[in-house]
Amino acid sequence: MSGAVERLSGVRKAMAGAMARSWAEIPHFAEIVQIDAKPLLDRLAKLRAEPAGDGGRASVNDLIVHAAIAALAEMPAFRGVFRDGAIERPADPAIAFAVATDHGLMTPVIRGACDLAFPELVARIRDLSDRARARRLAPEEFEGAVMTVSNLGTLGIDTGFPVINHRQTALLFAGAIAERPFVIDGQVVARPTMYLTLAADHRIIDGVTSAQYLGKLRALLERNEA
Repeated sequence: MSGAVERLSGVRKAMAGAMARSWAEIPHFAEIVQIDAKPLLDRLAKLRAEPAGDGGRASVNDLIVHAAIAALAEMPAFRGVFRDGAIERPADPAIAFAVATDHGLMTPVIRGACDLAFPELVARIRDLSDRARARRLAPEEFEGAVMTVSNLGTLGIDTGFPVINHRQTALLFAGAIAERPFVIDGQVVARPTMYLTLAADHRIIDGVTSAQYLGKLRALLERNEA
């Protein structure tokens, strides 16, 4: 055999093993919705215009994670994981989010996510992201989530079929916000839109429940604020 062979080790080896187990063990299915992203962008602009506070540092990803947590709080079916033939429902249904680093994609977990106000959530995401890139996260800070939010929109990806993280129930994939044809009041207009893909464990979540979660998420992200 010609060419080089790269042996996996450390984080990359562990990630490869976890993804292989997830794909082999979890019966994945996915549902996709297209949302009107203009209210989301308007809300972000308003936050960034604030004179002080963490709102000025907010990102699209922060708003997506915040909405994903709020929808999770209303959906008991998503607040559990399938393990050893039973559904475990943790007292803290934590949520993880993907962070691109020089040593691979990390998914730190936000503890007590459902109890955090938005400024607290922004600060927590910044702290976890910074420490993930600096390799300063403890092993337990990657454990215990029921869902992960992964946003590849900043890299220009429209949509995809995500693989659920090992020992989790779902993964929400957010694509790029871009001007696309969109119907408003019966008229086709150019509008910033985004595709959201939800991959779920079919042992716990059925198609209707997944659709209900995406419906709640869409309503949160599309809401207009005065």
